[in-house]
Amino acid sequence: MAFCSSNTEIISAKNYNDSYPSAKSCLPNNGTGFAASDFVSGSQTIIPASLTSAVVTLLANTQANAPGRIDPNNIPTTFTTNSASLRTSIQNEYCFYYTRYMWVLNDILSQATSTSTLTSTQTAAYTLEKQNAATLNSKLNQIIQILQELSKSRNSSLSSYYGANSGVNALNSSLDTMRTQLVAHSTQLQSASLETDVQTAMIDYTLEKNASSRNLLAVYAFMNIVAVGLLFYLYRSSKK
Repeated sequence: MAFCSSNTEIISAKNYNDSYPSAKSCLPNNGTGFAASDFVSGSQTIIPASLTSAVVTLLANTQANAPGRIDPNNIPTTFTTNSASLRTSIQNEYCFYYTRYMWVLNDILSQATSTSTLTSTQTAAYTLEKQNAATLNSKLNQIIQILQELSKSRNSSLSSYYGANSGVNALNSSLDTMRTQLVAHSTQLQSASLETDVQTAMIDYTLEKNASSRNLLAVYAFMNIVAVGLLFYLYRSSKK
């Protein structure tokens, strides 16, 4: 992810499961995230009332509430400074978990192709990794929903300044795409057939790659035949 490229932290098995400092977290419950009762049953979607309440509390705690009246030529310095600080903090937290999520996801996919050769100890560690990956996935999903609610809240409170074309709809559409991908990941991580699915996907990829290579070889062979024929034609023509 482009905006996380500045995060150069080296992730390993020792630190991938670290938690973001609770004092800086945008997630409720001291950074652990929303409670199970805050989610729509059977989904990763946070109940609107719980989401709104969390964002209201977040804005109050960071003193980033929009002032009651906005003058386009004189936006209060405290508000702009705190809002910018809040955006940076949320981005840092998202990237903190995103880099860890990508590390553990890659590690899980690597192990998924060799689960039949893992020892009992390795299998236990692999299972724990999948559980931790699901937790990281959920935190990323929650942060995105907080960002969406925060964007709508900010657009509503500052509509007189930003106007109708504030870009919030485009931003939320992009965030929805990211959420959809995370939900798909979560479903796969919790699937009992993850290893089989990964191995099948690798076989499909290998077959597709081989078919592509064969097609390229056929094209090259045809081009060589045409080139040889053209050279032969030019040679015959030069002898006349």
